[in-house]
Formats: sequence, C-alpha cells, structure tokens
Amino acid sequence: MNQEIRYALIIGTLYGLGAILLQSLLVPFIEISVSRPDLVLVMVLLLARRFGSTSGSTIGFVLGIIQDAVTAMPIGLSALPKAIAGYGAGKMSLFKFEGPFAYLWYILFIFIHEFIYYWLMHYKMDASFSFLIYSRVFPNTIYTSAMLWVVNLFTAKSLAREI
Repeated sequence: MNQEIRYALIIGTLYGLGAILLQSLLVPFIEISVSRPDLVLVMVLLLARRFGSTSGSTIGFVLGIIQDAVTAMPIGLSALPKAIAGYGAGKMSLFKFEGPFAYLWYILFIFIHEFIYYWLMHYKMDASFSFLIYSRVFPNTIYTSAMLWVVNLFTAKSLAREI
C-alpha cells in the first residue's frame, strides 16, 4: 500500500467518522425548519477534491452506508448520491479549479446529491416535483454549501492538494 492510499484511509476515516458523529449530534440543533446541512457530504466533497474520483466515490459510498446504519434511514439511501457526488468532485480535481469557480461546481454536486436523495426518499409519495425542489432540495443545497465554506476554512491545510 503506497503512502497516498494510506493517507487517504487515515484522513478519510478520521474526518469521515468525525463528520458522521457531528451529523448525528450537532446538526439537529442547527437545523432550520426542515433544512439541515449534510456534513458527511461536505467531507466527501473535500476528500474527493484531495484524493481524486476513485477514492471520492469509495469514501462517499462507505460513509453513506455508515450514515444510514447510524441513523434510522433505509440502508443505501445515502450511499448512491454521496458516491456520485464524490466521483464528480474527484473528477473536477483534475482541472485544478480554485476559488469561487470551484465552489460553483461543488454547489452543483450538492444540488445533484440532494435531488437524488430526496427523489429516492419521496419516490412513492404523492409529492410534486416543484414541492420537492423548493421545499427540500434548494434549502438544503444552500445550507450545505454554506457549511462547505465553513468546514473548508478549518480543513484547508490538512486537505491541501500537492503541487
């Protein structure tokens, strides 16, 4: 096992389990109405930016399964959207976007994640598409994007890409 994979395992485990712990303990206190930030998704995006698409999708899938196991959600509901978002964020790391332009891509991946997640959750329910987008996807995308910026401030040094 080379040093980069070992570093990805250690950092992914520490930050991933920390995000799951904070998601289950802290986020219920900071939610606004039905909007809650997804700290696990934030860590998946930041880890995928650092380690690439393969590691990003793997970390997203594993953390999604663990998040579903810890919470009362059906197993696998979070795994697919987080794996897709991790893969996309990892592929965007090839282009080496920095600053505000990179955040636009991450906001797009957060939106895609939230859309897939709530679409799977409300698949058999009688909820309209506009209700799903305006009451669940948009507010959570905005809140998670704000948390992405905050978490990136604290983890920027340890998740900095090598030049």
